[in-house]
Amino acid sequence: MTNTPSDHCTIKIKDFEGPFDLLFYLIEKNKIDIYDIPIVEITDQYLDYLFAMQEMDLEIASEFLVMAATLLHIKSRMLLPERKEQPEAGEDPREELILKLIEYKKIRDFADVLRNREAEWRKVHYKLPEVLPESAYEIELDVSPSLLKECYQKTFQAYCDRQNDDSQKMKRIIQHERVSLRLKIRQLLDMLKKGVRLCFSAIFNIKKTSKLEVATGFLAALEIAKAGKATIHQEVEFGEIYIEPRRIARDEGA
Repeated sequence: MTNTPSDHCTIKIKDFEGPFDLLFYLIEKNKIDIYDIPIVEITDQYLDYLFAMQEMDLEIASEFLVMAATLLHIKSRMLLPERKEQPEAGEDPREELILKLIEYKKIRDFADVLRNREAEWRKVHYKLPEVLPESAYEIELDVSPSLLKECYQKTFQAYCDRQNDDSQKMKRIIQHERVSLRLKIRQLLDMLKKGVRLCFSAIFNIKKTSKLEVATGFLAALEIAKAGKATIHQEVEFGEIYIEPRRIARDEGA
């Protein structure tokens, strides 16, 4: 297969790449509708431009001449009167030319888009990823095995202390939940059966027992006094509270 001028990827005469570039330039210059090309005017301008070129390369110019011949053929077809007979077989050269021009316009518009994108991307500057030397990842610690052991023991002891503290708090919460008014009344009655006077602060020491247990014990003493089984005495305001069996209180009153 022999190479034809159309086999070249880029054909450039002066400022035009190939015959379609020149033809499209003339169409845009004269503001012509691509679907309604005035063949006579375009053909004359196309030929005038070819003849005005200087130092033409014959091999390259042949493609432009082929386009000129095509335009002349279309021009002659349009100038001839229409025949009533069926048209010759094959495609209409004018329609083929229009389709090629439309396709060329799409390619050229897309090339403009790519050219604009290239111009925009040239404004963007990237920083290549930094490659750190291997030594940057190596950390040398001057730590002896004994120091590591000591740190581990301290950490473990701190963990155990925290666990014990949490355990003690939980025990106190459980103890608070087990405080029962009925149980405290029974305990006080058992003590009062011995016939002795009870000192409230000695039984319910606020430093050793919870506030809930002290409050429950005081309520138990009030319930016993209300039932007439004991009396409660307080000699001075905010002073010591004494709980006495009812029998002892009667004897002292007599």
